[in-house]
Amino acid sequence: MKKIISFAALVLLLALASCAAHPEASGMAEKPDLVPMVRVEGTLYRDTGNESQAENHSGTRTGKITSTVGADEKPTVDDQSNFGTGYEYQIAAEGTIEIFINDRWFIFEAEGNDSD
Repeated sequence: MKKIISFAALVLLLALASCAAHPEASGMAEKPDLVPMVRVEGTLYRDTGNESQAENHSGTRTGKITSTVGADEKPTVDDQSNFGTGYEYQIAAEGTIEIFINDRWFIFEAEGNDSD
């Protein structure tokens, strides 16, 4: 009898370990974070991962990010991001904006405007 209970406990333990290794099997799968994005004037911009090399950002800031959604969501309203609020931005070259984050300017490109 002890062997049967031990075997049942082992099977149960293996089943639980399998669910932990594969969260989607138990319905616990989390949505992955998306690339940082912001919506400005109806256009969704995606982080290029590149820092701006422009020497002059002394002009007036175009706007400021005022609301946010989860990192796994796309922004749906203007001046909204999926990475936080309070960041100022400037419209840059056509199809791009630059966002001031941690004392550096980062380039965001309009979705569907890939230069690759």
